Amino acid sequence: MLSCLALLAAAGLVWKLVYGIFAKSPLDKLRGPPSASSFTGNLGQLLDRHGWDFHHSIAEEYGPVVKIHGLFGKPWLYIYDPLALQYILRDDQTYDELPWYLQSNCIMLGPGILSVTGDIHRRQRKMLTPVFSARHLKELVPIFYQVTHKLVDAISSRVPGDSQDIDVLGWMGRAALELIGQTGIGHSFDPLTEDVADAYADAVKNFAPEATSSEMMLLRQATPFVGSLGTASIRRWIVERLPFRSLKNMIHISDTLHLRSSEIFQEKKRVLETDKTDATDIMSILLRANREADAQDRLTDDQLLGQMSSILFAAMDTTANAMSRILHLLAQHPNVQEKLRREVVEARACGDLDYDKLHALPYLDGVCRETLRLYAPAPQTFRGAMKDAVLPLSRPIRAADGSTITELVIPQGTNIVIGIMASNRDKALWGEDAQEWKPERWLKPLPESVEQAAVPGVYSHLMTFLGGVRSCIGFAFSQLEMKVVISELLADFSFELSEKPVFWNLSGITYPSSSLESTKSELWLKVRRLKG
Repeated sequence: MLSCLALLAAAGLVWKLVYGIFAKSPLDKLRGPPSASSFTGNLGQLLDRHGWDFHHSIAEEYGPVVKIHGLFGKPWLYIYDPLALQYILRDDQTYDELPWYLQSNCIMLGPGILSVTGDIHRRQRKMLTPVFSARHLKELVPIFYQVTHKLVDAISSRVPGDSQDIDVLGWMGRAALELIGQTGIGHSFDPLTEDVADAYADAVKNFAPEATSSEMMLLRQATPFVGSLGTASIRRWIVERLPFRSLKNMIHISDTLHLRSSEIFQEKKRVLETDKTDATDIMSILLRANREADAQDRLTDDQLLGQMSSILFAAMDTTANAMSRILHLLAQHPNVQEKLRREVVEARACGDLDYDKLHALPYLDGVCRETLRLYAPAPQTFRGAMKDAVLPLSRPIRAADGSTITELVIPQGTNIVIGIMASNRDKALWGEDAQEWKPERWLKPLPESVEQAAVPGVYSHLMTFLGGVRSCIGFAFSQLEMKVVISELLADFSFELSEKPVFWNLSGITYPSSSLESTKSELWLKVRRLKG
């Protein structure tokens, strides 16, 4: 039976691939780079961790609408045209997450907000939105400071009288995990002031690097085909025997996450049933809201458990890497660092800043916004056309034959790459200095071209947190975390470049390493304690 199932799945795959290779596509009229491989097309370049030049070159040479080649030469659409992005991101009936992406997320994280679509997604998002509101975040500010003060104490204990090389990324990861642990699921992962091994914490830290690696992103595209191979136990048996290191690591990580998250979830349910908890963490509030919701709006236990893993994943590496990027940039620009330190120290002269005062610091806000503009933690994301559609463009483009195109015919099944980084760096919107890091650009009115473009992002005319029905629901949480941690660190430490080099790797979530060959996530900076 297993052989027959495998044969049928393989036959279906071959038919789809052959049809995709020889069928004509409306996308063929678009310009784009030549295919680099008869098997993977341009995907190897698109997902290469050293592929920065490829992304820059296609944006510079071909503009906001590009045809690239997928598996076996199937045409994909790479796009960052603002009007087209409005249609793609706001119409989830026509454009949605790719099936392989959703299915693989569901396998790894469960049926949470990152794994579902349609009415289920809308119901989950409706229930999650209040816990990420400014009103609730204001209540969490004391917890943010408690954790950050421990972070400062922990780093201080490792920096003697003189400066010391510190793996900043490691500390940002530990702090981000503890912050989302306490505020998100009411669980402490890391005391910070001492080193304690924790398999659950390790699984959360390792999830994003493994799940978004180039090898795993290619393997995940086979999920729909593996899903047709018999029962869940048969599929697991097959996958466990595939000879891919990243896949084996991912199985172990997902198992660890599910087991410990299930234990915490069941304990939260038990406490909630006693009606004696007033816990303010996201999961406790979500459980209470779910219990009080109308029957048709309630989420199942599997969906609630899926939220737990999804929240941990979404809030961990993205913010940790963004904070590390800020500290790296401040080490490269000591004048900016000193100016920002003066603003922070003056503002916090009377103690910790509340939510409103923290967000009222203009230069801190500018540093955060400019870093997230130029260095979005996720440089790209994917969508698929669920049905045939016509996609308008904000400005005409030149076709391969020299003609002018004002709208695109998108066939059902088209894979779409949303160029987040390319949109944020579009010179047509941001000017000739769009590739430069300039926090001061946010201290004055933005270019009129930015205002008029109507980029559909939920944050500062940027695509960093996406937009539309699947925009990042926790972007305000991320902003609060970045501002609390960066302001407190700058008040106590100075940051300089270490002798160890820093190389930023392109991935589902970008990460730094100490050499081009290394895939180990680390960022070493020289840290010096400031005299009080």
